[in-house]
Amino acid sequence: MAEVPVRPRKPQRRRRNEKQKSALRLGNGIVVVAFISGLLLSLFYIPWRVSLDFNYNDAVVITEKAVDAVRSKQLIYVEDLENVSNLESSVILVDLRDDWHRLEEILALQIPMILTGVSPYTVSELASILDNHFAYTGYMEFDERGHYVLDVLRARENKSLVFRVHNLKKKEYPNYDVDKAVTRYLRAVRERSIDALLFLTPDNDFDYDELVSQVYGVLDGMGLASTELVSPRTGSSRFALLASLFVFVLLLSVSPLLAAVVTALFVLFPTVGLPAAAVFGEFAIYRRVSSLKTGVIKGLLLFFSFSIFLGIAINASMVGASYQNGLELFRGVKISLVALPFWLFVTGFGRSVSKKVSRGDILVVLLAGLVAVYYILRSGNFSFVLDVERTMRDYLDNVLIVRPRFKELLAYPLLAVMIHFSFDLKGKLGPIIAAGGSLVTVSIVNTFCHATVPLWTGLLRSAYGLIFGTVLSLLIIAIIKKYNRSRDIANNLLNVSDEDKSN
Repeated sequence: MAEVPVRPRKPQRRRRNEKQKSALRLGNGIVVVAFISGLLLSLFYIPWRVSLDFNYNDAVVITEKAVDAVRSKQLIYVEDLENVSNLESSVILVDLRDDWHRLEEILALQIPMILTGVSPYTVSELASILDNHFAYTGYMEFDERGHYVLDVLRARENKSLVFRVHNLKKKEYPNYDVDKAVTRYLRAVRERSIDALLFLTPDNDFDYDELVSQVYGVLDGMGLASTELVSPRTGSSRFALLASLFVFVLLLSVSPLLAAVVTALFVLFPTVGLPAAAVFGEFAIYRRVSSLKTGVIKGLLLFFSFSIFLGIAINASMVGASYQNGLELFRGVKISLVALPFWLFVTGFGRSVSKKVSRGDILVVLLAGLVAVYYILRSGNFSFVLDVERTMRDYLDNVLIVRPRFKELLAYPLLAVMIHFSFDLKGKLGPIIAAGGSLVTVSIVNTFCHATVPLWTGLLRSAYGLIFGTVLSLLIIAIIKKYNRSRDIANNLLNVSDEDKSN
């Protein structure tokens, strides 16, 4: 019986390798185009947005009583209206639960008002009343009774006639001293571009006059103190096209279908499209940059640059009165923060775990779980923060103006380790290091997903993270190299000793 000849497989392997190389070259070429489009977006958008922030990044001071050398507006209550002689320099606080029946009378005065509480009006009815009177209306950040007011202001046609107010609640004063309270008020202006700072008189012996004087003095010295209430009144962003182009090209490097679907959502349904662009864009950045052969510094710069570009693309799509006045928010903060790290840990752990799960594997999962829980608790506006970290935050805010994010300072060295080992790190800690390193990208992108934050603060915060993180990364890599050299020398000595014994 004649033998069946075996067909050689080398040509098939060669063709397969050529296809893979061709696909890699194409993907890398698209990445270059994405980099160029992101750079163009940044060059056009950043100066315009910084100018916009400069025009609106000041705050008026509203006090319950006059404080020497402080130019402020007076807060008045509805029951005291008849006793106020100078309404032009006043802001009225309206509790809709008690004062709703006097609303028409209040609106006729044409002075700014801060709303709280719930009225018998439906959301649409009250929104229509406010629009008909062109009422300049404020709401308080973190107001425990503010959901109804926010719904009303979101339902308004004229969302530019809305301003944001930050204040210490009376029950919060016992938890603060003057220095900490000053830092909180300043952070509200610098980091969230609050329009008005409200100072309610405390029920305890807190030094109210000193607090108001210090806050006003620092704001005035920085050119951030205003005598008039002004909130952002911009229309749709003209940079949406460039932002959409960057998102499309970035995702095109991974999948044409994904690029088309996400970009369409990004343009037409931003509530879904913005978080989708953030999540899939982060995956695309990690996949493409990790496939490049780079040194540690170049790799970190590439991750930093693409993350900045993606963050700016999202930020540029949230310019408008609704987003700038805090009525519309970036949805999906949590998923954009955890999707990429979670995926990298799960897939990496799946490859590294043995057929029989060991105690070491269980410890790795428990460690990753504890880190993930703390990471999620710390994320968002109502995050869990240790007192030690809060103190460190305040110190860095005072020294650096804007503090770097702690998660980035920890993530940069982990990302540098992955780059050093060409993203092929073996061992049980490999998935944790990969997931932790990806926080560089997700944290930077998240920094720009808050529309009310002045852009310069996000850029400065990210730059601090890059600078300090790179320094730490180079130290870690130097230690790894020194350890590897010492181990190689020891192995060579052992080999020489074994040869001498055999001779």
